[in-house]
Amino acid sequence: MRKKLLLAAVAFTLLTGASQVASPFVSSAQASATIMSIGTTGTNVTTLQNNLKTLSYFNYSTATGYYGTVTRDAVLAFQSGYGLPADGLAGPVTNDSIIHALLKQKLIADASSYIGVPYAWGGSSTSGFDCSGFVYFMFTKFGVPQVRTTAATLFTQGSTVSRSMLRPGDLVFFRIGTTGAVDHVGFYMGNGSFISAISSKGIYVQQLDNTYWSPRYAGAKRVY
Repeated sequence: MRKKLLLAAVAFTLLTGASQVASPFVSSAQASATIMSIGTTGTNVTTLQNNLKTLSYFNYSTATGYYGTVTRDAVLAFQSGYGLPADGLAGPVTNDSIIHALLKQKLIADASSYIGVPYAWGGSSTSGFDCSGFVYFMFTKFGVPQVRTTAATLFTQGSTVSRSMLRPGDLVFFRIGTTGAVDHVGFYMGNGSFISAISSKGIYVQQLDNTYWSPRYAGAKRVY
């Protein structure tokens, strides 16, 4: 009986496994299983180098598949840029952070395609967004687990990021009402800009340091 059950389980796996869609969480788990350091070789190193190149940290012309000083320095630069322990080792935390950074790079590039979509209070679809609805929509679209909530609740999630350490995909928060509560959120895009849903323009890109937003800045969080 146990043999029949085992054979059935194997058959089910063979039939269904190939049809499963890859997700960033599968990639993250695979990355976490590997620790790379000076002297490591193979396809995992090649993948690491290509990922770091996409993120503008690996400056060698092509991936070599060898973890030498150039790769170590690229890992160190990434770790320093993302506030991680800078040991030059591509271990679980670093590997996961790279996967997350790649996904958020794609998310930010795609977010720009919604510029001009109108503002709608409570909206979380392409017919209209409010600020937290846009965050929910983008995270959900890219497979990041999130519930529909408010800017104030989002501000309680993730890890705090200083303004000098902001990276694309981090959430930036503001206090624009008279109560002093956090009531606005957007995605940091890089180069001092962020994208969010505002009542006057819908999805729109603005600068953190302009005269309106700078004094209302409340902080930033990295939730993925």
